[in-house]
Amino acid sequence: MKQVTVTFEMQNDRSFSCIVEDKFEKFGLIGYGSTAREAEKDVFTGHGEMREQLGDADVPDIQIGYRKFDVGSFFSYYPFFNVTQFANFAGINAAQVRQYASGIRQPTAQKKEQLNAAIHKLIETLSSDSRAFCID
Repeated sequence: MKQVTVTFEMQNDRSFSCIVEDKFEKFGLIGYGSTAREAEKDVFTGHGEMREQLGDADVPDIQIGYRKFDVGSFFSYYPFFNVTQFANFAGINAAQVRQYASGIRQPTAQKKEQLNAAIHKLIETLSSDSRAFCID
C-alpha cells in the first residue's frame, strides 16, 4: 500500500480539485468535484480506471497519508466546522476567514501559520478530550 499526499484546491468556479502529489511511472491522479470530498472520491475512481487499463502490477494500492488544503477546501472537506467559530478559536477576524473560505481573498503566510496552529490545537484538544466524553 502506497501512502500518498494529496492537495485540495478550490477553483474560481467554487468547484474543487484533488491532486495526488506522488509520482507514478505511467500516470498521474487528479480528481474533480463540487465538494472537496467528491474530488477525493474522483481520485479513487481514476485510480480504479488506471488499474483496469494498466493492470494491478503498474498501479499500486494507495491510501491517503497526508492531506493539504487551501482554506476553502478545508471547510468544504469538514463542513461541520463553523467558519465563524473556528475563526474566533484561531484568533482571526471571522470576516477575513469567511473571505478566505469563499476564495475572495487569500491568507498571508502569517495567517496561514495562525490557521495551521489553530487546526493543530483543535486536534490536540479533541484527542485529549476524546476519552473524557460521549453521548449517552
